[in-house]
Amino acid sequence: MGSALSPLRDNVIFVGEWQLNIKQQTISDGVHTRELEPLLFKLLCFFIENNERIITRQELVENIWQQSFVDDNAINRAISELRKALKSEKQPGQTIKTHYRKGYSLFVAVRPLEQAPIAEPVVAANEEAKPHLYTNTISEKNTHSSRWPWPFVALVLSLLIAATWLYIQQPQANVEAQEQAPFLDLQAETITWHKGTHYRLLLSQDKTKLAYILQNDKKHLYVVDLTTKREYQIASGELFLQGWSEDGERLFYGSCEGDDYNDCITWQASNLLSNEALIKPRTNQSVLNRTPSQYMEVGNVAITRRNNYRGLTHLYALYAQDLKTGEEIRITSPNITGTGDFILTTIKNPSRIIFERHNVAQAEIYMANLDGSSLKLLTTNNYRSWAATYDEQSNSLVWYNRGKLTIESFSFDTMSRGQPIKAPVKRANYAYPLNKHSVLISTDIHDSDAALFDLKSKQMSYIATANKHEDDLVALTNNDVYFADFEYYKRQHWLRKDNQYIDITDKLGEDTAIIAANSSSSKLVSFNKTNQQLTLLNANDFSEIKHWTLPGNTKLAAVRGNKIAVIYTELSSLQNQIMILHTNSDEVVKSTIDTPLAIAWYDETQLIVHSKYEKYLLLDSDSNTYSELTTPDKLTELKPSIISMTSNQHSLYIATETEVYSIKLANLQDVELALQMQPLHFISQLNASNDKLAISFLTANSQNSIELYTEKSAE
Repeated sequence: MGSALSPLRDNVIFVGEWQLNIKQQTISDGVHTRELEPLLFKLLCFFIENNERIITRQELVENIWQQSFVDDNAINRAISELRKALKSEKQPGQTIKTHYRKGYSLFVAVRPLEQAPIAEPVVAANEEAKPHLYTNTISEKNTHSSRWPWPFVALVLSLLIAATWLYIQQPQANVEAQEQAPFLDLQAETITWHKGTHYRLLLSQDKTKLAYILQNDKKHLYVVDLTTKREYQIASGELFLQGWSEDGERLFYGSCEGDDYNDCITWQASNLLSNEALIKPRTNQSVLNRTPSQYMEVGNVAITRRNNYRGLTHLYALYAQDLKTGEEIRITSPNITGTGDFILTTIKNPSRIIFERHNVAQAEIYMANLDGSSLKLLTTNNYRSWAATYDEQSNSLVWYNRGKLTIESFSFDTMSRGQPIKAPVKRANYAYPLNKHSVLISTDIHDSDAALFDLKSKQMSYIATANKHEDDLVALTNNDVYFADFEYYKRQHWLRKDNQYIDITDKLGEDTAIIAANSSSSKLVSFNKTNQQLTLLNANDFSEIKHWTLPGNTKLAAVRGNKIAVIYTELSSLQNQIMILHTNSDEVVKSTIDTPLAIAWYDETQLIVHSKYEKYLLLDSDSNTYSELTTPDKLTELKPSIISMTSNQHSLYIATETEVYSIKLANLQDVELALQMQPLHFISQLNASNDKLAISFLTANSQNSIELYTEKSAE
């Protein structure tokens, strides 16, 4: 991420009017000297390394906090504190610039200590203010003392250019490959369907099991059998993953009491591919600032990653402990200017550890024996990989470059980097290559998923692919559901049937959406927005039974018996209208109700209509007459805020932005609160069928999700 020639190679550099002492982690303007907290020091160094560009908030999360998610307030506070630290009488102006919806940039010049301060150039009023890069200038004294003949100067310059060109042509195994990477046609396969943030993927050495943390209402630890795709929940709570045993039979994780992470225990879980894992504490000892963030066992040796190296809370080193004798030694000595060492993987025969050293300017990948001996630098990156695996077939170390979306490798046969492979996968929180040709990823934070809900117990299980923007939905029989999603402006159609996810896009087309189903789910109703065609489909093969051309667009329909009620927007007037279509005849009934907003069947012939004028009307589909319904006070209170309405054989469901109410159709008087949405979640659509209630809603990050409730019969 930083420049090839890092300014942080110097011990002291100028940042605006400040002198930054790298070793002492202090800044001085000649009047004030301030010691920077570790977080602010890391933040400033990262800005210096990337002083030529805008840095996104996600980059700060990944490189400074080194987590998958950090609260926005934490980032805001850190930026604010850094601005305060850089402000003085000599440096009164802006130091860190905020770029709206883009990120931040360093707004002062960065230069070596030996370079004299240069006056800030004036920025024209119509130019965007940007940080300026200063080039070295020759002082007047040096100019007068350097009177070399021009032919000699020309010769020297020619030799320097030639030497530079020859150097560039040399292969460099320890520098990130810059060649054009070929694309890899990856077949995507969804591993987990749980809703929430998936992060900290951890693959067993034999690549048969995947451990991960799921964050929703709280943290959950899961193990996935990659052969059967079955998931097993290991634990819940304030958890963090640590590592595997070498044989892949035991998983280690930590749990902490309180928010300060001072009282933590390492746990060992075995019998993982069962409904009840065997869990016991690995150690009962809790030592302040020495709780391992990583813990793995290789034979009789435990390898841990702990902070507080050289008394610095942000600096991590690796330690090895003989499990038989209890003797422990430190096996790595990271630089104090970075954040230390991170375990990537191990290799057998002989046992060696591969780790990544996180410096401010770059990340170095090392290999060493378990006791830290025979330390060897393998390669250097200008990004952090966070995860790597050993590919036995190619005898290579493999990792993922999230910046360039490439699978990178280092061959132990040639002791050099391989050609990167372009992997066309979306940006991920974590990426874990299985080998040179496949990569395991978890998607961005706040995936939008579809979900199954039990109406009585309020228990939820998720039913659709991650990272989709679900739109249309229809509840079907059993636990089946139809939904459509948008991804990069492309509509896909999905049918969840018998716990399988069937892509039916080719059967429907991108311009078509299913908007209703009959009570038995044997027939479906679709609408094509291009030709305004409403179609009755056979649910088994999606073949056409009958179609109608509407005088406008629709997304609302309700089926009862041989009748389809539709709300459409008339193209000429742009007003909502109701149309009743008969599936067993050519009869079409157009209602005169002014601006209907929502519809739901009351019985076989009558339709409940919520109108523009905050009225509930009962429309007789045979006579095409309607009357106003007498509704309870609670329902009257909801009139202005109604979002959607639907019904099954015995209940009417009405949704506001944040609540769903159920009303018994028998008397239309008993109003019950069925669901209260989570904060910043807003309902957009309801759909009911038999004992199913599907809800489409907008999440806090403006993505759509779907939940399906199952109404249990009274005991």
